[in-house]
Amino acid sequence: MAYQWPYIPNDEMYNEKMDTRNEILRAWAEKGAGKIVPNSWNHVQELVHAGLHNKVFHIKDKLTCQKSGNNIDWVVIGKDIDTPSDNQYSHTMTLQTQDCIENLQFDAPEAFYYTDEGLAAGTYYFTIDSTYDTLNNDLSAYQFTLSQPLPAGGQLTFDWSSGKASAAEVKSFASALNTAPLETLSVTEGTNGINLGELKIAVQSSLKLNSIHRVRYGSNNYKESAIRQWLNSNKTAGQVWTPQTGWDRPPSWASTANGLMYGIDADFLSIIKKTHITVARAQTIEGGSDYDEIDDYFFLLSRPQVYGDTTVAGVDEGIVYSYFKDYSQLQNAGIGTDKNRIKIKNNLATSWMLRSPHPSIGYYILCVTTAGSIAVNKYYENTAERTYGIAPACNIIG
Repeated sequence: MAYQWPYIPNDEMYNEKMDTRNEILRAWAEKGAGKIVPNSWNHVQELVHAGLHNKVFHIKDKLTCQKSGNNIDWVVIGKDIDTPSDNQYSHTMTLQTQDCIENLQFDAPEAFYYTDEGLAAGTYYFTIDSTYDTLNNDLSAYQFTLSQPLPAGGQLTFDWSSGKASAAEVKSFASALNTAPLETLSVTEGTNGINLGELKIAVQSSLKLNSIHRVRYGSNNYKESAIRQWLNSNKTAGQVWTPQTGWDRPPSWASTANGLMYGIDADFLSIIKKTHITVARAQTIEGGSDYDEIDDYFFLLSRPQVYGDTTVAGVDEGIVYSYFKDYSQLQNAGIGTDKNRIKIKNNLATSWMLRSPHPSIGYYILCVTTAGSIAVNKYYENTAERTYGIAPACNIIG
């Protein structure tokens, strides 16, 4: 095959790459591809670029980098399965952390209403779809009074995670970035003042009204999620997260967690290129397309990629990785118990999150359980607002 360099920025880089290529070819000639031992991340990338990764590396091989002085162990889970975002590249080698490297919230509970123009001080009310959570949706209308005006870009939240909706409070925030509310307000039954509308399961973008699912438990939209920002950020705590929608609220880790890419070895990061991935959406919540296509350096795996079945009919969320198929206890792809999927954090098996959502529930994310099954029915346990283990993946691309 022809060997082409992806770029030649200067003579020094060119000479370095030529030296690496010659080293690879010499080792191949003298030892055979199966005996080449890479001695740098650049060496690994050149092997991928030459297509020799299929001979040199094996599924389950472990590679290690450092992040802020601590080791991160990566396992080879697939070869030439993913699609590079840049079509000048032909080969990929997919790595996933051997175990969970962090426990974080996928996404925070969101505002139920936002305003581009602002709201005057006064009385307002909203209703909630009467068919939703009939046990706890106990008022015909929820009325509250703002004593302070809500500025343009402001938000209203409804802190109803459990119990009766009538016991929940409305909070006003000057913006999505503010964590201290302007006001905290009790609700009463009534329809005095201005009607903000009816909260439904579906998002009502034209009315600035969010899905009641996401108001209570956060959003499972991976493209807009807080965790996706963390995965692809090299910034320090407080700078990682920014709102992606008018309803977005700061995740629990916004002020305390550095981005995943912060502190990782520069030579490792230099060979990680963007991967083109597809992720299903909770279509009945948001409408529009059944999926999003995105390009990221680091990403979570999907339900089918871990030898699960399809998330949304007709949506291709990626090919199963060899690691999960070839070493599975299952006879066929599915959600059943599979020890091969188990991940560890702090010496204990931990649930770890996938990027795939439940297709008809706006807050429910799919997770791999401590037993290695894929949880798809525990609607009130796997909410986006909860904290789960994170086992990121990436591709060395050449």
